Amino acid sequence: MQITTDIREQIAEGTVTILRKVLTENDLKREDLISLFFTVTPDLSSELPPLAAQEAGWGNVQMLCAAELRSHMMIPRVVRVLAHVHWRNHRRALQHVYLAGTSPDRPDGASLGHAADSLPRAIFRYKTGAAHDLIKQ
Repeated sequence: MQITTDIREQIAEGTVTILRKVLTENDLKREDLISLFFTVTPDLSSELPPLAAQEAGWGNVQMLCAAELRSHMMIPRVVRVLAHVHWRNHRRALQHVYLAGTSPDRPDGASLGHAADSLPRAIFRYKTGAAHDLIKQ
């Protein structure tokens, strides 16, 4: 979720908003959460998302936060979360959540030149807390 201004209250509100949306869009309950891994762009420093989540009542979930690298490709003022969950509905695909100012689009690697050809690619799917390597090229 993109935050308008680096203000504690906005980061806290954005953090809780994205957590609620992830649960709602994926028909999850708080009890399904195993852990949350937040990242923030380096231009956000007024609040730590795990602390905001904990203060909003999510304290029973293990959380970690990291700062993303500054890059000319980064979207400014963004909080992201990777949720590790117990996925009970195996017949339903998970829904990725993109809010206010974010996008599923990623750079295609064209600016990396030939280095992009040697990047390892792997897709992992999380089911009941275990990672399964589905595709490895």
